[in-house]
Amino acid sequence: MFVEAAERESFAGAADALNVTQAAVSKQMASLEHRLATALFSRRHRSVVVTAAGRAYLPVARRVLALLEAGLNEASGLSARRAITVEVDIEFLDLVLAPRLLRLQAEIPDTDVTFVPTIPGRHKPQSDLAITYGHPRAGAASVERLCGFTVFPVVSPSLLETSAKPFETLCLLHDVDTYWWDTFLHAEKVLRFDQGFVLGSGALAIRAALAGQGIAIGDNVLCCDALQRGDLVQIGTATFPGRDDYWISEHPNMQGDPVTAPLRNWLKAEMAQTIGRPQQARVS
Repeated sequence: MFVEAAERESFAGAADALNVTQAAVSKQMASLEHRLATALFSRRHRSVVVTAAGRAYLPVARRVLALLEAGLNEASGLSARRAITVEVDIEFLDLVLAPRLLRLQAEIPDTDVTFVPTIPGRHKPQSDLAITYGHPRAGAASVERLCGFTVFPVVSPSLLETSAKPFETLCLLHDVDTYWWDTFLHAEKVLRFDQGFVLGSGALAIRAALAGQGIAIGDNVLCCDALQRGDLVQIGTATFPGRDDYWISEHPNMQGDPVTAPLRNWLKAEMAQTIGRPQQARVS
């Protein structure tokens, strides 16, 4: 109000510009002068003139208005942001989503995403969206199968070079049990009496293989990036379909909410591209 009155040197002009009464402008200016303990205007019979103090205060008032405008714009931007909580299989988060966070951010720049890893045996908090392995979340809505996968042994190229018979000599890395290695060793007609290491998670077994610690059971989803880079290679002649699929679903309260659609669409496109990539393979 002061800026309008000072620039026009008219309370009436300021009142017209701000769509208030002249009396309201006069009252506000008197209150401001009282707070500053100085006269900002010299009042005449039909006009006002800005005093020296008023002229000195005018650029300060303009800066304050500019800061207020900037603050309002920033607050408006914050209010436009959305937040979404995504429950996700911990191995999928580790090896598939985590390396793609910048691409996800570019796709949904106005959405803040909180990932909640699904860990077997732990309480699953309520989430807006769920990416689950094995079956959809109970009571979920908008359920879609995200993808299946193909299973095969993987090893680091450097470790593979140390053995002419990797299935017989290299350390076996298991996820939660020996099921897959029993299956592959039978297919490769190899008999092993040593178990190797059960690491409790497929992602940990794959990371151990990346570190050159042995052969892990991988797949074309969790190992896609490592295979593409050549950090892992597929070995053996046998492959098997995974025992379960990945699913995507959302909380019933989120049905129709536009915040979930961009993330779902991005994820489906990423998985279609990931599974469709040619994988480097090496048969031993």
